Amino acid sequence: MLLSLLVAVPVMAQRGPGWSDEYGWGRGHGMGPGMRGGRGMGMMGDLIAPDVPDKLPVPKSQEWTQKLREVLALERLSYAQYMADVEKFNAYMPYMMVIPQEEDHVRAIDRLFSAYGLGADGKPTAVAETKTITEALELCVKLEKDLIPRYEWLVKNAGDRTSAGVLNELLLQTRYHLTMFEHALRMGGGMGPGMMRGGGMMWY
Repeated sequence: MLLSLLVAVPVMAQRGPGWSDEYGWGRGHGMGPGMRGGRGMGMMGDLIAPDVPDKLPVPKSQEWTQKLREVLALERLSYAQYMADVEKFNAYMPYMMVIPQEEDHVRAIDRLFSAYGLGADGKPTAVAETKTITEALELCVKLEKDLIPRYEWLVKNAGDRTSAGVLNELLLQTRYHLTMFEHALRMGGGMGPGMMRGGGMMWY
């Protein structure tokens, strides 16, 4: 089931509104293929970050802007939490495929705020001290579930089509993150190094 999802993700998430081949992440963490320096690669080797123009109309709704800040804080928290837990539990999958996209979600939302000419803020809370891989995966599921309705609201109420398109890409990826974490949880967190193959890539 998970392998079929990994095949589907690049098709759903690669060249929607706001896509640009010139926009990719390149901050290496020494965590396997596609997460080292240079232009980063995402699911099955596809570049994953949506582009954001330099200028966009300033959102008219303060409520919308505040909710976007809340999503940014949650995305930063998710990224920090996943980075902490992947090393603590040596649980490579699905963390290794989710973390690069989480990093890009933060970057994309930061660039939205820059395009609006607004401060981003969105400071995250501290990461939780998870004690088991099951507890960590349950927290992953909770974080992704919390993000989905927030993204849906932002897409529906966006003041311009470009912002809606960028956020919709992040929403699509977030839904797949939830599916992957739920699958890993059902497997008891047993998705260790070398258990996933796809697109000619093997994770160790």
